Amino acid sequence: TWRRVMIALAAVAVVISGVAVAARFFMHPSAGPASAPPAATSGLPHGFPDLNGFTDVSQSHEVSHHYALATFTSPTGLQCAMWSSRGDTAAFCFGPIPGLDHPANQVYAGDYRAYFDQNRPPDTDKLNGKPLASGEKVILGAGGKLMGGDQITCGVQDVVVACMLIRDFRQNHGDDTAQRHGFVLDPQRSWTF
Repeated sequence: TWRRVMIALAAVAVVISGVAVAARFFMHPSAGPASAPPAATSGLPHGFPDLNGFTDVSQSHEVSHHYALATFTSPTGLQCAMWSSRGDTAAFCFGPIPGLDHPANQVYAGDYRAYFDQNRPPDTDKLNGKPLASGEKVILGAGGKLMGGDQITCGVQDVVVACMLIRDFRQNHGDDTAQRHGFVLDPQRSWTF
């Protein structure tokens, strides 16, 4: 009899589990595991400005003949640089970073990560770029100079600075499988990804 009781309990457990799964499916067919907010179209992280319609002013911001380097100054006075070499592609902004709950005077986005930091000023060749106005962008990569396989784009929307690096752009052409790193500097909230 003990064996019959165990078999009956197991059968009841299987039936209850099946009913619970079916009820969840039919009552909430779109329910699933919690996820991050959906990404915008074209692989943009949620909240990242769409820079596609911005004016490309890359040529007027390139400052090096040895490797792809562009500099610019944001409307709020941040000094920013972008570079692409065989070993490193990145963007960097230096100055008082707005919209953080901790002090930082620089932000970096490169091939493998993005972060805020408190550090000494960068070398002088990465400072004092021409102003980048709202609605303008600078591209190093496809549509600009490219030493490695990545593409990096920075743009300004009002006083917000946004930069995104797309890994292996030469191979994936920035499709949704591409790994992205970058930052958004906004007086309301600055963040990296």
